[in-house]
Amino acid sequence: MFSDTNGLYVRVGPTGGKSWILRTVVHGRRRELGLGSVSLVTLAEARDMAHKYRKIAREGGDPDTVRKLESLTFDQAAQRVHKNLLPTWRNAKHAATWLSSLQTYAYPHFGQMPLHTISSAEVLKVLTPI
Repeated sequence: MFSDTNGLYVRVGPTGGKSWILRTVVHGRRRELGLGSVSLVTLAEARDMAHKYRKIAREGGDPDTVRKLESLTFDQAAQRVHKNLLPTWRNAKHAATWLSSLQTYAYPHFGQMPLHTISSAEVLKVLTPI
């Protein structure tokens, strides 16, 4: 782990993947909160999130609980991923098919569920019939 400032670290995993970690104290216990992959979350964004979560912890709250309440639903996350991938696809038909497949198969089962509540069993339930 490599320190940035004020409890913000970059953790390098065994395979070389890098992610942002915030070490802070919540209700008297040290906690580590993952803030996302270095490839997806900029340093400025990680510092902003770390500042926000440290403030919540200082005020007696639990940043992990707040984060889960604010988490994206599956359909919101899919829309963001689609928007980010759109420039990389060669044609508009592929982009439309990708999103249409999710709307047809995944959205009815867990489209409105927060991401952190979706289990691999639910994903398998959707994918198995396909």
